[in-house]
Amino acid sequence: MAEVSVVMPFRNAADTVVAAGTSLLAQRGVDFEVIAVDDGSSDDSAERLEGLGDSRLRVVANRRSPGVVGAAETGRALAVAPWIARMDADDIAHRDRLRIQLERARSPDRPDGVTCGVRLIDACGEGMARYVEWVNGLTSPEQISAARFIESPIVNPATLLRRESLDKVGGYRDAPWAEDHDLWLRMLEGGARFARVPEVLLDWRDSEHRLTRRDPRYGDEARMRMRCHFLARLPELAASGAVIAGAGPIGKRLARGLREAGVEVGGFFEVNPRRIGQRIHGLPVAGSDGMAGLWRDRVLLGAVGVPGGRDRVRRLAEKSGRREGVDFWSVC
Repeated sequence: MAEVSVVMPFRNAADTVVAAGTSLLAQRGVDFEVIAVDDGSSDDSAERLEGLGDSRLRVVANRRSPGVVGAAETGRALAVAPWIARMDADDIAHRDRLRIQLERARSPDRPDGVTCGVRLIDACGEGMARYVEWVNGLTSPEQISAARFIESPIVNPATLLRRESLDKVGGYRDAPWAEDHDLWLRMLEGGARFARVPEVLLDWRDSEHRLTRRDPRYGDEARMRMRCHFLARLPELAASGAVIAGAGPIGKRLARGLREAGVEVGGFFEVNPRRIGQRIHGLPVAGSDGMAGLWRDRVLLGAVGVPGGRDRVRRLAEKSGRREGVDFWSVC
């Protein structure tokens, strides 16, 4: 039986799907199957994949709701292996990707998922390049967990997931925000641990047409709603409330979203002297030099969007005795 089931949804990917499929079929050192799920293509993507003529590759139609969630869940339902890898139809897997990730997955600490380094190809702007540099720098399970509210701490098509851990949370779901980030947040909320191998094992293709650029579910407003939704479910935050480091636009939006989610917000910390002493949304603004003594019973949330702001808040939080991922979280 296969050790890894690779699920690869596709729709109208005739230009790239053969290269993606070929890179998977070239994997070595692992018994695997590839389940390519056609999400309603109107081109000959499916025929091109079937033309590869390999018994390890199955091309099936999406049997659930249209879209990437339904296609991914179709693949999960058909998968036979204890480990499920994700792949997109325009990416290229290194030939040792599955072997290296599976070796790490079988280590004594039994991670629930293993990701890898990614290399961006056909980049369409600096934003995605900065994201790739950031996500590749999350090297430990603790760093991945602590970064969950900043951006998606895991690149979806670079994952290898323990089947039972994925089943435990019900797999991907249709959500009003990014389905992959939603999955990581639900898994991390339940105590899942994600490891990363340092090797760059996936060429991740950028595109002007990718969902992250054209679908509002992947935009800033949806991301903030998602953050507030899952932050409100943290036991520590639900019990004691929050205080926000940063009274700028991001901090204000965060405060509003948390209060709408039923979280009590005590106030803001700020470094800008023009804001200190004011009240914003009815909440007091204190100087960051008071972080060690004020609102110590509340969870501190860093929401400073300027370059270097996140690291500055982290240093102040650590100096005041807070622990990231416990009573301090960065959210941007």
